[in-house]
Amino acid sequence: MRKPDDASPNALLRRARESQGWTQEELAEKLGTTSVTISRWESGVTIPGRYFQKKLSNLYGMTIAELGLIPGERRQKGQILSTPFPMGTEQEGSRQHEQALFFFNEPLLFAQECFARKRERETLLNRTHRLASTSIVGPRRVGKTWLVDYLRLTAAHEFGSRFHIGYLDATMPSCQTEVGFATEALEVLGLPTDNVTGLLSLERGLKTLRSSRKSPVLCIDEFEGMRNRQDFTLDFFRGLRAMAHAFGLVLIVLSRQPISAVIGKDMETSGFFNIFEQIILEPFQRSEAETFILAKSRLAGFGTQEVEAFWHYAEQDGRWPPLRLQLVGKLLLEERLPARETAHFWQHFEQRLESIYREVVY
Repeated sequence: MRKPDDASPNALLRRARESQGWTQEELAEKLGTTSVTISRWESGVTIPGRYFQKKLSNLYGMTIAELGLIPGERRQKGQILSTPFPMGTEQEGSRQHEQALFFFNEPLLFAQECFARKRERETLLNRTHRLASTSIVGPRRVGKTWLVDYLRLTAAHEFGSRFHIGYLDATMPSCQTEVGFATEALEVLGLPTDNVTGLLSLERGLKTLRSSRKSPVLCIDEFEGMRNRQDFTLDFFRGLRAMAHAFGLVLIVLSRQPISAVIGKDMETSGFFNIFEQIILEPFQRSEAETFILAKSRLAGFGTQEVEAFWHYAEQDGRWPPLRLQLVGKLLLEERLPARETAHFWQHFEQRLESIYREVVY
């Protein structure tokens, strides 16, 4: 790639960041992305999409033109415009983002909505890029699936097109047998599912991807669904481990308990456990909750009393569960404080909050 001159967008972006005294990691945290993305922008691999152009403009107090980012040009000096909305068009993503502030019990549609979890996001992205497997462990509704959604939303932008990422839920009826599991895995990885006989068919599909220089990533949610199933034997897990080594298959498994507790100590001889690094997700600490509450309250136009209520009702035992933060914000936005709030208002608010939260968490 040609070294960019001082007028190229990547040089201007780098200079703007350095003028603030920020590292790439610090800028990534402010934007809600990763240092890998910042590096790709500044090295000329990609150009920020329209959403991030706006954020950069606001952050630096410079126009998009002053940053060298001209909207509407798909290519500039050999660079390809990237979009932060892989699941739809950039314009559609922007409109949807403006219409919703809180995402309660919904899939993650926009990578920038994955608040906090910086270390966990970096670990998952870096290990996946190195073709290493990861186990994500945490209680119900703590954000395990959102972390995988974040990976899926950013993969093309972060890694390029060679990664094929598939997602399946192990509790699906179709995943109760080895043949069913292999069929689902092939389908979500974009491979043919004719005459599937089990892991042997999955092995053949992975060979096809390897010959095309593609890297398969299989995300298995609700990994507990594979517990105590007759087909999922020691040989089955040995087979998955072997395919991870032989064909670069990246496994990302999500469970409420560590893998050893899910499939049992008798599986230790399979070597399945030792290909993973474990990421443990817990409710937000105060500093993480503060980032979320202040950012969302500003966008929602919350007053002082609403912000105080946000803090109060989202807390549980000194921690702030991400799903509860989303729900409290959503209810505050829907109900908005009356001109003169009463004890009855807050009693009704709390009853509604606990009723809804209990239904999805317990």
